[in-house]
Amino acid sequence: MTIRGKRIFNYRPLVIFAVALALGIVIGEALYGTHVALIVCLCALAFLFVLIFSFVKRVRKYFYIPLALLVGLTGITASNAVYDANCIKDYNGEFTATVASEIIVENGRTKFYVSDISCDGKILKYKAFVYIYGELEPDFNAGDVVRLSGKLASNPHKKFDSYYVSNRAKKIGYFANADSVVKLSEGKPAFPLNIQMTIKKLLYVNNDSYTAGICQALLLGDKGAIDDGAYENIAASGLAHVLAVSGLHITALAAALYFILRKIKVNSKISFVIVTVLTFLYSMLCSFTASSLRAVIMTAVLMFASAFGLKKDSLSSLSLAAILIMLFRPTAVMEVGFLLSFVSVLGIFMFYKPFERAGMKVVRKISPKREIGKKLATVCALSFSTNIATLPLVGYFFGRIPTLFVISNFFVLPYVMFMYAALIILTIVSLITTVGGIAGIMRFIVYPFKLYVTAAGGLPFASVPVSASIASIILYLLIMIFISRYVFVQRRTRVVGAVSAAALSVVVCALAALV
Repeated sequence: MTIRGKRIFNYRPLVIFAVALALGIVIGEALYGTHVALIVCLCALAFLFVLIFSFVKRVRKYFYIPLALLVGLTGITASNAVYDANCIKDYNGEFTATVASEIIVENGRTKFYVSDISCDGKILKYKAFVYIYGELEPDFNAGDVVRLSGKLASNPHKKFDSYYVSNRAKKIGYFANADSVVKLSEGKPAFPLNIQMTIKKLLYVNNDSYTAGICQALLLGDKGAIDDGAYENIAASGLAHVLAVSGLHITALAAALYFILRKIKVNSKISFVIVTVLTFLYSMLCSFTASSLRAVIMTAVLMFASAFGLKKDSLSSLSLAAILIMLFRPTAVMEVGFLLSFVSVLGIFMFYKPFERAGMKVVRKISPKREIGKKLATVCALSFSTNIATLPLVGYFFGRIPTLFVISNFFVLPYVMFMYAALIILTIVSLITTVGGIAGIMRFIVYPFKLYVTAAGGLPFASVPVSASIASIILYLLIMIFISRYVFVQRRTRVVGAVSAAALSVVVCALAALV
């Protein structure tokens, strides 16, 4: 974009398309439950603008903006309609289903997932999360067909509710309180559940519950087995992000695979295909979480550019990842994991280099040959850029922000990556050799991590309470973008713009509080 011959920012169509697509999804979700005629009129209006932009020469190259709005609006509307059409109302009685997860028995309660639910002669499309209260020794396993008796309650659609959309992303449409369960026939778990269960069994048989829960989260992105108190300590230490399989894990895995393939003289283009396929399968093993999908797509795009000698643009690859995820799963734009993953990477793109340069200046003044200072500057730059970007989102969703994230990332993050590498190697070796005891080494490797997060998380100042509103989040992100290296304006203009936006944010939040 240019104003009087001066460029304000680089023109990136993928970025604009991603923003417009997200806006269309948000508008469609806001209109959920309103009259169909209103949505049809808005879709028709967006289509009209697509035609106008397509035929008017001066704005022809921007036709994709109303197109993205139209795709987002129709995509979320259709997705909501399909979900609602395939969900029944609450049901009491008997129903049959296939056990679709491991069975967990704890605190006098049994819980598991079921799929292929048959209720009143109708096969339901979505899964249910089943609770059975009281002492129970299950005689069934994943893949078995069972008959349950109890109440089947649908997952209610609440607009912009992160809990609802996270369940919907897992294809969970119901919650069941069962009085009894009877095994009807035996079966085998389908892929990739069978591999997930094999890995989890390997970890739990050979390790204590704390170690197995951490390893399960590191390897599969499943934090469900971590005790609430333990997770609070990890979050307060500023290390919760390492328990979500994301760019940190996918990039490390892709780099290791690519290094091995290049060492054995595999062509770069073939290496790109192999690494992309393997990381995609790994994301499948992690249940296609938004963070793992984002990392796989970005890694594939950047590797493709490298293999074919094309110019790399990190911001465009991030936008492409967002577009692909939103096209196939429109509700992702409201998921906590999606928002935190994309905003944290955006923060790195915007602020990592300025923070690193500032840190290096300080290091050179103190001691230009001090390597540990340079590493500290790099880690601090990375930690500050991600945490500053996600600050309002963390405050909004969790109500608290960690204060020790720099220390944790500098001292513990490298060790966590060592844990991750060791976990992958030990798991593969244990599965191949069938010697499960090899995986038991992880209890000794995880122990220092446990000591640190327990000590750091127990400090009274480890986290501080913070609250944020939707309006403050949007304005905060706009300020970030305005002062980032992607906007080319003078420093004085940046300061004036940032202060003005901050003042507007305070006013909007105050008005929102009054309303």
